[in-house]
Amino acid sequence: MKSIILIAVVICLGCSISGCGGYTSPNNSQTAASMTGNWQFTYTKSGSVSLSGTGTLTQTGSSFSGTLSITGACTTSGTISGTLPGLSLTGTVTGTNLTISVTGTVVSSYNSAGGSYQVMMASGACAAANGDSGTWTGTRTSVSGYFIGPMQSADRLPMQLALDLKSDGGQVSGTATFTNSACLHSMNVAGTLSGMNLEIQGDAGTDGSVVLSGTTDKEGKTLKLNSTVSGTCQAESGAGTLTKLQ
Repeated sequence: MKSIILIAVVICLGCSISGCGGYTSPNNSQTAASMTGNWQFTYTKSGSVSLSGTGTLTQTGSSFSGTLSITGACTTSGTISGTLPGLSLTGTVTGTNLTISVTGTVVSSYNSAGGSYQVMMASGACAAANGDSGTWTGTRTSVSGYFIGPMQSADRLPMQLALDLKSDGGQVSGTATFTNSACLHSMNVAGTLSGMNLEIQGDAGTDGSVVLSGTTDKEGKTLKLNSTVSGTCQAESGAGTLTKLQ
């Protein structure tokens, strides 16, 4: 009997190791990289910047789409859509009175892209751009991480601000912790990242509320912010630069 039990235990161990009996090994695969996220785009014609744009993209399979805010052009907003089989990109930017065809490639990290563009249709206020062509670049922007630095007000000693942020596409959330403040301590914050423009706000009830607005660099390592404080600590409104801790 002991021999039979020993044989049964050995068989069960063998099944656990070899995969017999329907055993399935854990799936260690990671989510495939994609263009989903917040982007900053620049379109250049003949060596001079023609226009720039910010947008939040979503990729499903080999297709991507999103909305754009455009500056320096005859239209201020638009949409972008296209396909991305592998790292080769083909898409269309559509705005009021303007349609642009874009082609290019995305780097393997999916954090930057570039290529060429051709204006396919331009009418009305955009008629002068008809037939224009040039190059474009795109950089994914993010403010995920822990940032810290001083915020200097006009007539008070600087207070230290620490931001622990997570960005998901164009949405940003996290916590803000204030040191050396007369009444601000910590609060949850939330807001948006559009291209390199950041605006988040938080409310700590009786401690007051704060709006932080400014910009991030392309690498998402530095935040240059202005703070507008409401409540009893409004005199602590100021400005400063926060650096991401590695």
